[in-house]
Amino acid sequence: MKKTLLFLLAFGAFGVMSQGVDDALRLSNQNGLYGTARYVSLGGAFGALGGDFTSLSNNPAGLGVYRSSEFTLTPSIKSRIDDTKYIGTKYSDSRTRFMFDNIGLVASFKTLKEEEKGLVMLNLGFGYNRIKDFYSETTAIGGNDNYSIMHYFAGVAKGNDWYDMSPNDDTDWDPYRQSNAPWEAIMAWNSFLIDTLAGLNIQYQPPLIEGDGVYQDQSISSEGGIGEYTFSAGANFSNKFYVGATIGLQNVYYRQTIYYAESAYEDNVVSANLFKSMNYNQRLLVEGNGVNFKLGLIFRPTTELRLGLAAHTPTFYNLDEKYSATMSSDFNVGTATAKTPINFYDYRIETPYKLIGSVAYTFGKVGLISADYEYVDYSTMRFGKGGDGYRFRNENQTIKNIFTNAHNVRVGAEVWIGQLALRGGYAYFGSPYNKDMELSSSATNAFSGGFGLRMDNFFLDWAYQRIMYGDKYLPFATANEVIERDVNQNRFMLTIGFKF
Repeated sequence: MKKTLLFLLAFGAFGVMSQGVDDALRLSNQNGLYGTARYVSLGGAFGALGGDFTSLSNNPAGLGVYRSSEFTLTPSIKSRIDDTKYIGTKYSDSRTRFMFDNIGLVASFKTLKEEEKGLVMLNLGFGYNRIKDFYSETTAIGGNDNYSIMHYFAGVAKGNDWYDMSPNDDTDWDPYRQSNAPWEAIMAWNSFLIDTLAGLNIQYQPPLIEGDGVYQDQSISSEGGIGEYTFSAGANFSNKFYVGATIGLQNVYYRQTIYYAESAYEDNVVSANLFKSMNYNQRLLVEGNGVNFKLGLIFRPTTELRLGLAAHTPTFYNLDEKYSATMSSDFNVGTATAKTPINFYDYRIETPYKLIGSVAYTFGKVGLISADYEYVDYSTMRFGKGGDGYRFRNENQTIKNIFTNAHNVRVGAEVWIGQLALRGGYAYFGSPYNKDMELSSSATNAFSGGFGLRMDNFFLDWAYQRIMYGDKYLPFATANEVIERDVNQNRFMLTIGFKF
């Protein structure tokens, strides 16, 4: 069954869409610029430069630029601040964590040629690059004078007989597994958060008197990330042509907890069944693996100028999902709770392909400038067949309708003062949504800077990055008010490297 895929993130960052659409975007929209400190400080504009381990996940031809073997390790600290505004109320949440962005080994082999023509170098690369980090905490609160999530529950329950939504131990009737009712409706019915209209078994209403308002409180907490294990080969031909290929094996771990609560205004009209409060907790775990292939080329027409081109196939993911939820209510006559069974589901996702064009110009030992352009068509995201044979036709059509191509630009510059390098960069990632989407995310802006120090066979790079974007979403699918969120993320990273 794919119940969770259809409704889970009615509370998530893109609440008007199905869980399937959100899952596809979560894995496809990789705008974090993770990797070595030099790569990040230059804004990720490394497509034509190479000679950095993160090149293996960007333009693998950069592996061919290496002239010696190398080992790198990059720890980092990320601090993220989420500012929300909901029905005039502002709230700020922050989260800080330590992580590893990169560990890699490059083995460089020089051919036995006196003259550097033809195949000059053959290099192999193995290691790990972080692709995305899911750690975040977002809270939104506000008082809603005329609409509750219980109105939403009443709407999704419509058309389902209350008797079918009630467990029956005598007949072993399990409404979650045996009825066609949405799980949210079943929990709401068994928590007394909806009731039938007089004389009707399939139409429902919330236990509120018209005009009663509620305080609404939502918290979305997530953790995990996507890591890519790279296996690459690169070659240098006559110090003019560099080619490379990478097989990327990705692992996905995503855990999300969504807490939603409502409580009655103190001055609500007193009645025999006065609603006092409710809460709804959802837990989602997604784990899986993916594979992709990358091919790259760098051409050096002159000593100073470098041109790069890279193509990434889609990443083909096999995913396993586990979902459960609980709901509880508190009335002046008592309390009630309901919980779902644990639902397991497996499915496949295919991310978009990518094309990257790059140019870089070096000024001898003084410095360089570099730029990348990346094309990603998010409307090509798609779901493969689910474990129960479901084909996701509606979800794939929705993806084509609401997503579009994005144009991403990365630029960077580096200046050398003896053994010290000063660096700066900027990256722009276009929104994946069609322009007519009211609830969507803005473009992402990433500013970065840093420095590097080279000492014989040892080097040290430090980088700082600030990422900013905003989005709008609904706390639940039919909410009458929008949550506005601004995200600011700061990252500090240090790369330790050895050449040999």
